[in-house]
Amino acid sequence: MPEQVSLVQKKRVQLQQGVHDMGALVIEALHRSVDCLSRQDLDLAEQIIAQDERINQRRRLMEQECLVALAAFKPAGEDLRCIGACLSLVSELERIGDYAADVARIVRRARDGVFPPAPVAAVAGLAGNAIAMLSEALAAFDSGGNAQRARAAVAQEQLMDDQEDAVDDQVVDMMRADPEFAPMGTYLLWIVHNYERVADRATNVAERVIYIASGRTEELS
Repeated sequence: MPEQVSLVQKKRVQLQQGVHDMGALVIEALHRSVDCLSRQDLDLAEQIIAQDERINQRRRLMEQECLVALAAFKPAGEDLRCIGACLSLVSELERIGDYAADVARIVRRARDGVFPPAPVAAVAGLAGNAIAMLSEALAAFDSGGNAQRARAAVAQEQLMDDQEDAVDDQVVDMMRADPEFAPMGTYLLWIVHNYERVADRATNVAERVIYIASGRTEELS
């Protein structure tokens, strides 16, 4: 029995490291997407879109490893919660990676126009806050399932919604003032929504961390 427990714990650590590595890829993709937007860098957009397949492949591999661990080791207690949470977290991270790729695709689609600096700066600010939320939620996971840190990571989620509303209002006002700006404004509205969804899914990550630590499912949003 001690050997079996040791194997379960070893596999749990491996899966946690896998989630950490996948999270790092997603955080990098998000930062690059903000840079892509700010500079309207079409070459970078293509790189981000291509890199998304690596994140997708990582999810598929991690899902297989989690399912094998559940079947082979039959974990219980915190080990079971952690391995089950890893299965959920890789799905969340893959979807967040999609948001970065979606921003890159929108930038590519808007290649014939120019995004005004003011709303781009506002979107970049919101994106930075969303990325920080996700980074801190993942840090709570890395620290062994720190529930208090997970709650703190996403405590400002409502402010993200308010920030999105403010950016939307700014962009819509510009569209009303200049109808020719409507296509580029619409692209910006799509982009800001992608980043707001990053914050929403960071909350899901935090909820999984709390579940690992306590066995309870909390609604943080």
